Amino acid sequence: MTIEFSRWPENYGKSFQVTKILGLASLGFADTTEIFEACKRIDPNDDATWVREWLATAQAVERHGREAEAVGNWLSARSAFSRACNYNRCAEFMVHGDDAEKVRLIRKTTELFDAAAKYFEVPPEKIHVDYEGAKLDGYFFSPPWIEEPKPTFFALNGGDEQTTENYFNLGPAMIASGYNFLVYDQPGTGLSLYEKGKARRADTEAFHSRAIDFLLTRPEVDPDKIIVFGESFSGYDSLRLASFDHRIAAVVSDGGTHKFDWGEMLKWMPPSLAQHGLRILGAKSLDDFANDPRFAYDLEGVLDQIQCPLLVVHGAEEELVQPHPLKQALTNYEQAGSSNKTFVAIEDRRLGGLEHCQVDNKHVVHEVVLNWLCSIGLGPSAPRPANR
Repeated sequence: MTIEFSRWPENYGKSFQVTKILGLASLGFADTTEIFEACKRIDPNDDATWVREWLATAQAVERHGREAEAVGNWLSARSAFSRACNYNRCAEFMVHGDDAEKVRLIRKTTELFDAAAKYFEVPPEKIHVDYEGAKLDGYFFSPPWIEEPKPTFFALNGGDEQTTENYFNLGPAMIASGYNFLVYDQPGTGLSLYEKGKARRADTEAFHSRAIDFLLTRPEVDPDKIIVFGESFSGYDSLRLASFDHRIAAVVSDGGTHKFDWGEMLKWMPPSLAQHGLRILGAKSLDDFANDPRFAYDLEGVLDQIQCPLLVVHGAEEELVQPHPLKQALTNYEQAGSSNKTFVAIEDRRLGGLEHCQVDNKHVVHEVVLNWLCSIGLGPSAPRPANR
């Protein structure tokens, strides 16, 4: 991890989470002083202090948002609710999965997001994706200043990523660029996992294709310009989906794995995070992984079916894709059947973006992805008129 951003060098997991929230600060959805004040009071060896301090920060910032809203100051209210949403998410991350507090905090994160979203330049529409008898919650954004059907940026959630933080990471940049933007609680994330019991599965097209079905019902969507972006765990998802669903116009895999080695990955996780990992996958123990095809998250022999343009992004200081992160990224790129494919390694230490999925500088991934979309003819739509 870039040393400047490693809050606790001996604790990679919690330091990475601090880097993530600092990355949101640079986008305006957190604040560096609030972050460091919380960190000063956290013992990295005590999960309870982590939860306590992030919750205290979220509650304090929310109070400021309520006070601002009460007097009509929507700008400060929007900022405060956005920041409180992300601090509440930080707290929820370290709550054990079998704790009712987990569901309460996920709901609170959504409540704070909805409070902020009323004041977004492009407020979202709450939508549902139908999957196996359940309705998976999501948000659909469509820039109103472009009346004709538009390209759509469909962002998949990473392994420990909630729909709200996925929006903050990518949504404002893509919406301002003129794209529709879709995020949803896919299986293995948020209340789809903790209330509706929908775990991930290796054949991710089984659920993500249902979201494509939804997009194709919308008049705002150009059906020939659906772009799928996956980061971290969903860097696997996006490649698997593009292999089997050829309605996609372009696909991005950022920090994606070629083949998951569950035993090795879960060994280095602290017990609470390992339990969360098992629950995401629908497994009860490591023994469940032995010779069970349900857990064979492996893109070998699959990627040659990808037909659309492909971008693979890799940060030079990648740690979470193991083993051999660069080799796994290159294997995904090399095996892809796309006739138009690009591999981008982020290596500029002055600008950052070297971390897993560029969490240390999201501006970098915005630039890389938008530049690439321009290069393949799927670039941003016309900018918003100055008088609108």
